[in-house]
Amino acid sequence: MNHVLIAGRDWQARALLRAQLLDEGFEAEAYETISEALAVLSPDTRLPDLFIADISASDDPSADVEALAAWARKIPIWIIASRAYIIEKGLRGHGFEMVLLRPVDVNELVEQIKKRLGAG
Repeated sequence: MNHVLIAGRDWQARALLRAQLLDEGFEAEAYETISEALAVLSPDTRLPDLFIADISASDDPSADVEALAAWARKIPIWIIASRAYIIEKGLRGHGFEMVLLRPVDVNELVEQIKKRLGAG
């Protein structure tokens, strides 16, 4: 079973994405902050097949990007960010597999996840 880790402050989007992934047969965990999600990662445990990180409402998006970049070589990470943050800071060169702009259609995101993980 594919395991997806979700992090982001928008609880409604987080809950909807998790619910839809569970409905599609994925194992999905959701956390409010990037640091909470990263705290469950350990080289000794099974790493997720995909990490969806919404940094658009983060208290410190730069710190979150740096923390996520450290894991980007080990697991595929998709970043969701606001257009302003992407233009101002840029997210290229951190090893993220995909960068998505807010707003994100959850149904389309689930379809992309299914294609990426071979479940669609």
